[in-house]
Amino acid sequence: MNDQEIRQEIQIIKSMIDKTKRATAESAALFVMWGVLISLALVGSFILGRLKLYHWEWLNWGGITVIGWIASVFYGIRHQRTTPVRTYIQNAGRHLYFACGAGFLLVGLIFPAIGVYSHEAISILISCVTGIMFFVMGGIFDWPFLKTVGLGWWAGAVGMSLIRPEQRTLVYTFLFIAGYLIPVIVLKAKFDRERREA
Repeated sequence: MNDQEIRQEIQIIKSMIDKTKRATAESAALFVMWGVLISLALVGSFILGRLKLYHWEWLNWGGITVIGWIASVFYGIRHQRTTPVRTYIQNAGRHLYFACGAGFLLVGLIFPAIGVYSHEAISILISCVTGIMFFVMGGIFDWPFLKTVGLGWWAGAVGMSLIRPEQRTLVYTFLFIAGYLIPVIVLKAKFDRERREA
């Protein structure tokens, strides 16, 4: 293989990564939907905590999770019809999102519900899974910004483990805004700008 062939193959790989980045940015609506749902659940948690109705937490988060999963499945089916061919990188990203979604379900709902640990640990464990999602996404799509976001989630998990449990929901809310909503908005803005320039 000569230098020109190597350069052509590298260019093809870069082109695939760029297309995958655009496809991921196009999925910003799904990420935004999850952001809104989780924000609603956080507000619900805050209200339930103020009213000391902790036994309703499972319904708050369970209901939001079911709504989110149903919407995600419908989105995935519709997206699959419009994008019948996926690159290896898109496939890897899809598996990452599914795996992290299953992780969120396990550490955020199922394990606390069966008494593996108390609800006070949920925000810490969710932050660890979110850190994995963003860090790996940054590696797959070659976006250092997302790796930094992943590191921020892990730092947030460590920070929340050092404060009192009753303060964690508030800290998690700020972490969610800074480490989820803002990156999603940045990605969408980046995609919109690139689409206008194309």
